[in-house]
Amino acid sequence: MKGRSKKYYRKIFRAYPDMVTLLQFREMLSGVSDNFARKLIHEKHVKSIFIKPHYYISKNSVIDYVLSEDYAKRKVRDHV
Repeated sequence: MKGRSKKYYRKIFRAYPDMVTLLQFREMLSGVSDNFARKLIHEKHVKSIFIKPHYYISKNSVIDYVLSEDYAKRKVRDHV
């Protein structure tokens, strides 16, 4: 992730709304599984709001996550 910044990801994700659905979140993370996306939410790696029956994740939280060490480690380990 060297050299990538919040500005870079804001540009990449500009088409997404400020609050994204679980499906949009999965798309932003290159198509991760539903279970994995929910695991990230439950482990509090991303900030979310649950309005029954849907999760909503802030775009800023997604950007913070893709810039995090956890994402970098998972990307190397799991080839996300």
